[in-house]
Amino acid sequence: MRLIPPTVLALTLTLSACNQPDAPSPQTSDTVALPDDPMTAPQAVPSPTPEEETHAPPETMLPSPTLPPMTQAERGEKGARAVLLTWARALENRRFDEAWAQFRYPQSSRAAFAQWWSRYRTITVAVPGGEMDAGAGSLYYTAAAVLTGVRQDGSRYRLEGDVVLRRVNDVDGATPAQLRWGIESADLKDVAVD
Repeated sequence: MRLIPPTVLALTLTLSACNQPDAPSPQTSDTVALPDDPMTAPQAVPSPTPEEETHAPPETMLPSPTLPPMTQAERGEKGARAVLLTWARALENRRFDEAWAQFRYPQSSRAAFAQWWSRYRTITVAVPGGEMDAGAGSLYYTAAAVLTGVRQDGSRYRLEGDVVLRRVNDVDGATPAQLRWGIESADLKDVAVD
């Protein structure tokens, strides 16, 4: 018979209770309020006691609360393009929550972001190659974007502007979330359509 450390058992019971409609929320010192920005949301994982660390079999240890490490390619242009294309595809497929989540520090709430984009019946996004730049301990990737389609009223539209992505360069003390690429700004302006 395999013994399960008390912390793992308590975590399992707590997670099971979370799925119950009227289950009270746990009131422990490990509870963390999550901010609206999922890119910077902290992960709350109870730390095992020194005794549990010493005696628990490796397969029963709690997972590390850190994000998976990035490959060298993800640190550069490839990583920036992946975030940019995720944003573009999410807009085209009207998955506005997913598009909103690509921003480092969104300027609006999820609901306001979705409401703003809902004015468009169809969205097509073109984001050709961009340029890498560095400055003040950060890396930047800037790409010119063109969004076209049809508004809900049937009229055509065209938005143009730069989408700027940023990540903190590999500096001491940077968190895993800061090291990841995220959209810093999307300065899209309405352009007259012929």
